Amino acid sequence: KQDEAFESVRKLFEEMYAYMREHGLMLDLTADGAQKWIKSVQTGLGRFGGLFVCELNEEVIGFAHGSIRLTPDYLGSQKAGLITHVNVRPEYRGKGAGRALVKALEKWFEEANTSTVELQVLAANDTAIGFWEKLGYRRELHQYRKI
Repeated sequence: KQDEAFESVRKLFEEMYAYMREHGLMLDLTADGAQKWIKSVQTGLGRFGGLFVCELNEEVIGFAHGSIRLTPDYLGSQKAGLITHVNVRPEYRGKGAGRALVKALEKWFEEANTSTVELQVLAANDTAIGFWEKLGYRRELHQYRKI
């Protein structure tokens, strides 16, 4: 069952990157990028990484992944939660699955005694920006890339 869940998450991860590419992501996921990501998630699970899935009728309809890191020493070497990926199948969006996944990650971060939670959102993804703002997150910086 766990292998099936990881396979479902891998597929959702690929779908998320295709969606992000349509919304301004400049870097392409490699052909085996999703599988490499799954392996890295499995390696860090429980120690510095958390993965939560949302199921409906035994089907994985969404996932959320986060990790724990330290801020640089000049910013206090604080434990910080980093929400790396959240994706819910389009037909289930707006029904609470994403919110529940984020709340599970936030609880995990809280139990790990993090002092802050951060994430990145594509500038052109207005839907995601609205989602995060409804959950109390605030815009802090802009990221630029030159290829």
